[in-house]
Amino acid sequence: MKFVLLTQCYPPEIGGAQVLLGSLATELMRQDHEVKVVAALPNYPTGKIFKDYQGRFVVREEIDGVPVFRTWIYAAQSARLLPRLANYFSFCLSSLLSFRWIGNPDVIFVDSPPLFLGLTALLLARLKGAALVMNVSDLWPDAVADSGLVRSGLLLSIAGKLEKILYKAADFVSSVTEGICKILLEKKGVPRNKILFLPIGVDTSLFQPRPPDESLLDLWKLNGKSVFTYAGRIGHSQGLSLVLKVADRLRHRKDIAFVFLGDGPVKEDLRAESAKLGLTNVLFVDPVPLSEMPRWWSITRGALVTLKDQPIHLSARPSKSLPAMSSGVPVVFSGLGEMQRIISDANAGMVVPPEQVEPLVEHIVRLADDPVLARELGESGRRLCEREFSWGKIVQKWLGDMLLHPTERHIREASSSVGLVK
Repeated sequence: MKFVLLTQCYPPEIGGAQVLLGSLATELMRQDHEVKVVAALPNYPTGKIFKDYQGRFVVREEIDGVPVFRTWIYAAQSARLLPRLANYFSFCLSSLLSFRWIGNPDVIFVDSPPLFLGLTALLLARLKGAALVMNVSDLWPDAVADSGLVRSGLLLSIAGKLEKILYKAADFVSSVTEGICKILLEKKGVPRNKILFLPIGVDTSLFQPRPPDESLLDLWKLNGKSVFTYAGRIGHSQGLSLVLKVADRLRHRKDIAFVFLGDGPVKEDLRAESAKLGLTNVLFVDPVPLSEMPRWWSITRGALVTLKDQPIHLSARPSKSLPAMSSGVPVVFSGLGEMQRIISDANAGMVVPPEQVEPLVEHIVRLADDPVLARELGESGRRLCEREFSWGKIVQKWLGDMLLHPTERHIREASSSVGLVK
């Protein structure tokens, strides 16, 4: 089949959505499908166009063998409404320039948020006669309302109506968590036969247990320390001031260090807060390419994953948990929802209630003082990833579920040419 992935986020940007979409594209190609990607000029999470792409309106390139067509975007990571809307709508419009380049795909797959990009995808799908798959990584406008970033009842009402239109128009609505699938079915009115499940996976060949990277330990002066790493977007919903409170409580433990690896809108605020507290056990490290992350997991005693205590997070699966588990590193998870259950059921780490300092302190100390326990939890996580979360298995099942639906005759006809439908 011929796929077009339409997304505002894509590598070389770093983040959960970028990992999902980059992995989906390369895995679809590995399974003998044709894939093209339409994406924005890279700008996440800094809100600035990456250096190699500055001053350009359209860029054609190839990433991991996948053709990518990039168009201009008003780059902004502001929490203010108008810059954020300009960011979304600029790409919605500029991405229409891909009309001729994408050819005649069988499937257009669009990632949401932003929800508005679904309109562009719907227009392209109708003009090209392609099936539309809308992938819901985060529920809008629910998440926006819960965060408090938008308080306008009118805007939220308009977004809610748009959401209904797009779900009805899409041939399939795909989602990354079981919780979102349930909400789509029970609260959003999406028919069961239109819902697909596409959970975040992990490259188990890239992320696997390895000896500690001594050069990295030397570079950051972490020799002899139990390192607890938060790797990913440093944003509002993670509530990462919690980690600084834990670090403050453990400042007397010279053998424990905390690393923030990544970027995002609250990074500088956290850095300032850390400096104000006089914390010498906290490091802030700039984002590194995905290929470099195994080095960091090799020196990490426990991976920190935190979420604020918000209803929307009950259906969350923070993707940053899986590379750590696949690398044999136990996860210390502060939050609720699906990832809490996954970690607990697999005995792949430790789970504490969200936004609570003392339980988190207790578990970090326990892991620091018991390397045998850390190794056992890490081994359990590795087995889980090999069993359930390799990209090959996930994409193959997702494709199979899509192709089994009798409602999409043109998908079934296209897929028969590659032997996927008997």
